[in-house]
Amino acid sequence: MRMNFAARAGAVVALSVGASAQAGNVVFQSISNNGFFTPFNSSNAGTVKYGDGGWLSGFGSDTYTLTKITLGLASFGSEASGTTDLVFTFNDGDPSGLVFGSGATLYSTTVTGVSIPGATPGFGTYFDVEIPLPNIVTAGGFNNIGWSVGLANYNFGGSLGFQVGSASGQFSGFYTSNASFYNGSSWSLFSFGGDPNTGVANYTATIEGFITPTPGAAALLGGAGLIGLRRRR
Repeated sequence: MRMNFAARAGAVVALSVGASAQAGNVVFQSISNNGFFTPFNSSNAGTVKYGDGGWLSGFGSDTYTLTKITLGLASFGSEASGTTDLVFTFNDGDPSGLVFGSGATLYSTTVTGVSIPGATPGFGTYFDVEIPLPNIVTAGGFNNIGWSVGLANYNFGGSLGFQVGSASGQFSGFYTSNASFYNGSSWSLFSFGGDPNTGVANYTATIEGFITPTPGAAALLGGAGLIGLRRRR
């Protein structure tokens, strides 16, 4: 279910999972300005996965060390709260391997007992889940990144999913126009339509970390052509 309005029921809920990660700068950020998408429900939880990705830089030799990701999630369709386990992977590019990067899993974890807030009928409730990353080092080049979310032990009467950002809502790093879907046996790609701004499937997420320049890379960082680079699919 894709909702084109950014309605919220009650206060925004923020959940921090696990120990605090090393402080870092924001290296990737897509804000919530394009409604929400809640595809998980009791009939498919445990089978399907949804993923997204992007990249952090223009082509170069620098790498990034990543310390935390904050996912913008949304609930819909039930006034009663619930819980779920969130099965999370962080990948070298989109987890499907169909966009940029290999799709290889760099880190995986299961966040148990995530609280799902209830929502007023016809509206969605937005909440964040913070997941520390164990100093994941990107591969260099465009520094492709991605992630996937699956569920286990789903106990919620409504649907669950993602806050969505438009193309213009990408504040740091670079988005891809497509997100990815695993149906239990294979991955595929999708977007929300042909509009170049609102039709992109760009889940709301913030990634923190820091850059580690390699010797002689300063000239590349100063290249105006790389600073303004956008690569989309």
